[in-house]
Amino acid sequence: MSFGGTRVAVVPRRGRRRRRRARAHGSTRLAPTALAPTALAALGFIGGIAVGAALWSRLLDVNRRGLFSHHPVRRFAAISYLGARPSVDTVRLLRDYIAWEPHPLLRRRARRVLRAVEELLERHGP
Repeated sequence: MSFGGTRVAVVPRRGRRRRRRARAHGSTRLAPTALAPTALAALGFIGGIAVGAALWSRLLDVNRRGLFSHHPVRRFAAISYLGARPSVDTVRLLRDYIAWEPHPLLRRRARRVLRAVEELLERHGP
Protein backbone atom coordinates (compact mmCIF):
# COMPACT_ATOMS: atom_id res chain seq x y z
CA MET A 1 0.00 0.00 0.00
CA SER A 2 1.36 3.40 -0.80
CA PHE A 3 0.37 6.95 0.04
CA GLY A 4 1.91 9.62 -2.15
CA GLY A 5 4.94 7.55 -3.07
CA THR A 6 5.64 6.34 0.45
CA ARG A 7 5.20 2.68 1.08
CA VAL A 8 3.42 1.73 4.27
CA ALA A 9 3.41 -1.80 5.61
CA VAL A 10 0.15 -3.03 7.08
CA VAL A 11 0.68 -5.18 10.11
CA PRO A 12 -2.32 -7.25 11.18
CA ARG A 13 -3.44 -6.80 14.77
CA ARG A 14 -2.76 -9.81 16.89
CA GLY A 15 -5.81 -9.37 19.08
CA ARG A 16 -8.24 -9.82 16.23
CA ARG A 17 -6.54 -12.91 14.96
CA ARG A 18 -6.61 -14.46 18.42
CA ARG A 19 -10.27 -13.73 18.86
CA ARG A 20 -11.09 -15.19 15.47
CA ARG A 21 -8.95 -18.21 16.20
CA ALA A 22 -10.59 -18.74 19.59
CA ARG A 23 -14.04 -18.56 18.03
CA ALA A 24 -13.03 -20.87 15.22
CA HIS A 25 -11.88 -23.49 17.74
CA GLY A 26 -15.20 -23.45 19.59
CA SER A 27 -14.26 -21.40 22.63
CA THR A 28 -17.37 -20.33 24.52
CA ARG A 29 -15.59 -17.92 26.82
CA LEU A 30 -17.43 -14.62 27.06
CA ALA A 31 -15.97 -11.24 27.71
CA PRO A 32 -15.98 -10.26 31.41
CA THR A 33 -18.41 -7.41 30.73
CA ALA A 34 -20.97 -9.83 29.26
CA LEU A 35 -21.20 -11.74 32.55
CA ALA A 36 -21.42 -8.70 34.79
CA PRO A 37 -25.21 -8.07 34.48
CA THR A 38 -26.00 -11.76 34.96
CA ALA A 39 -23.68 -12.06 37.93
CA LEU A 40 -25.10 -8.90 39.48
CA ALA A 41 -28.66 -10.15 39.00
CA ALA A 42 -27.81 -13.51 40.59
CA LEU A 43 -26.02 -11.81 43.46
CA GLY A 44 -28.98 -9.48 44.00
CA PHE A 45 -31.43 -12.40 43.96
CA ILE A 46 -29.41 -14.45 46.46
CA GLY A 47 -28.87 -11.38 48.63
CA GLY A 48 -32.60 -10.65 48.58
CA ILE A 49 -33.39 -14.18 49.70
CA ALA A 50 -30.86 -13.95 52.52
CA VAL A 51 -32.16 -10.59 53.72
CA GLY A 52 -35.76 -11.81 53.49
CA ALA A 53 -34.98 -14.93 55.52
CA ALA A 54 -33.19 -12.86 58.16
CA LEU A 55 -36.09 -10.41 58.41
CA TRP A 56 -38.65 -13.24 58.64
CA SER A 57 -36.61 -14.88 61.40
CA ARG A 58 -36.46 -11.57 63.26
CA LEU A 59 -40.21 -11.09 62.80
CA LEU A 60 -40.87 -14.54 64.27
CA ASP A 61 -38.68 -13.82 67.29
CA VAL A 62 -40.16 -10.39 67.92
CA ASN A 63 -43.77 -11.48 67.47
CA ARG A 64 -43.80 -14.83 69.22
CA ARG A 65 -46.31 -13.37 71.69
CA GLY A 66 -48.32 -11.64 68.97
CA LEU A 67 -50.91 -14.40 68.58
CA PHE A 68 -53.77 -12.17 69.75
CA SER A 69 -52.40 -8.98 68.16
CA HIS A 70 -54.55 -6.60 66.10
CA HIS A 71 -52.17 -7.03 63.14
CA PRO A 72 -52.79 -10.10 60.92
CA VAL A 73 -49.12 -10.39 59.87
CA ARG A 74 -48.05 -10.60 63.51
CA ARG A 75 -50.68 -13.27 64.16
CA PHE A 76 -49.48 -15.25 61.13
CA ALA A 77 -45.88 -15.00 62.38
CA ALA A 78 -46.94 -16.14 65.84
CA ILE A 79 -48.76 -19.17 64.38
CA SER A 80 -45.60 -20.11 62.47
CA TYR A 81 -43.52 -19.64 65.59
CA LEU A 82 -45.82 -21.92 67.60
CA GLY A 83 -45.79 -24.54 64.86
CA ALA A 84 -42.03 -24.85 65.20
CA ARG A 85 -42.28 -25.43 68.98
CA PRO A 86 -44.71 -28.31 69.61
CA SER A 87 -45.95 -28.84 73.16
CA VAL A 88 -49.18 -29.51 75.05
CA ASP A 89 -49.38 -25.79 75.89
CA THR A 90 -49.09 -24.96 72.18
CA VAL A 91 -52.07 -27.23 71.43
CA ARG A 92 -54.19 -25.51 74.10
CA LEU A 93 -53.17 -22.06 72.93
CA LEU A 94 -53.91 -22.84 69.28
CA ARG A 95 -57.37 -24.21 70.18
CA ASP A 96 -58.17 -20.97 72.03
CA TYR A 97 -56.82 -18.97 69.11
CA ILE A 98 -58.95 -20.84 66.54
CA ALA A 99 -62.08 -20.09 68.58
CA TRP A 100 -61.10 -16.39 68.80
CA GLU A 101 -59.72 -15.66 65.28
CA PRO A 102 -62.19 -13.75 63.05
CA HIS A 103 -60.16 -14.10 59.82
CA PRO A 104 -60.83 -17.41 57.95
CA LEU A 105 -57.38 -17.59 56.33
CA LEU A 106 -55.61 -17.35 59.67
CA ARG A 107 -58.05 -19.82 61.25
CA ARG A 108 -57.26 -22.30 58.46
CA ARG A 109 -53.52 -21.81 58.96
CA ALA A 110 -53.89 -22.33 62.72
CA ARG A 111 -55.91 -25.54 62.16
CA ARG A 112 -53.16 -26.90 59.88
CA VAL A 113 -50.49 -26.07 62.45
CA LEU A 114 -52.62 -27.56 65.24
CA ARG A 115 -53.05 -30.83 63.31
CA ALA A 116 -49.31 -31.00 62.62
CA VAL A 117 -48.44 -30.35 66.28
CA GLU A 118 -50.97 -32.94 67.50
CA GLU A 119 -49.63 -35.57 65.08
CA LEU A 120 -46.08 -34.85 66.16
CA LEU A 121 -46.99 -35.12 69.83
CA GLU A 122 -48.86 -38.41 69.23
CA ARG A 123 -45.83 -39.89 67.47
CA HIS A 124 -43.12 -38.64 69.82
CA GLY A 125 -44.95 -37.86 73.05
CA PRO A 126 -45.06 -34.56 74.99
